[in-house]
Amino acid sequence: MSANEKKEFMKKVTVLIDTREQKNQHITDVLGSLGIMWTAQKLDFGDYSFTADGRDFSHSCVIERKADIDEVYGNITADRERIEKELDTISRNARQCTFLLENCSGWEHLKGYEIPEAQAEKQGRKVRNIGASVYSTLQAWKCGNRYSFSVEFVPDHNRSALKILEVFFWYYHNYKKQTAPRK
Repeated sequence: MSANEKKEFMKKVTVLIDTREQKNQHITDVLGSLGIMWTAQKLDFGDYSFTADGRDFSHSCVIERKADIDEVYGNITADRERIEKELDTISRNARQCTFLLENCSGWEHLKGYEIPEAQAEKQGRKVRNIGASVYSTLQAWKCGNRYSFSVEFVPDHNRSALKILEVFFWYYHNYKKQTAPRK
């Protein structure tokens, strides 16, 4: 892979953002500042996908974004049926799904995450160590015999757009290699 290949991809990519995706201005602002085209449209599944060279990858490569550990915890406790249905749909249709977790540095950070005591009291929560629950659930869900997705962590949500572009670049890079004429 060369720097030119990445530059060329950035010129021809359009990031697709699901119209139901909320609170993503930090992503659209970075895309805009980089001169990356983006459009909001209803995606059949996932929060983000892309087009490049006139090819729509929204049914083959998607990103499901979560703003933080607390959002995922809410999904697995209060909204589990919906999130599992969505992940099942993605796993049955897309070749690649990336679960993007913002404001988390990695598996160890996730596993050890606890809600601050004052916040737990204010919200009336009995469980503070929600990271352990989220960790276990994601480990089970990401397996090939369940929903088969990868997990990417972004410690600073202002770098989410860059991570999204990286995921899409490598998918496109491999797609181009697989579809290139054999010598």
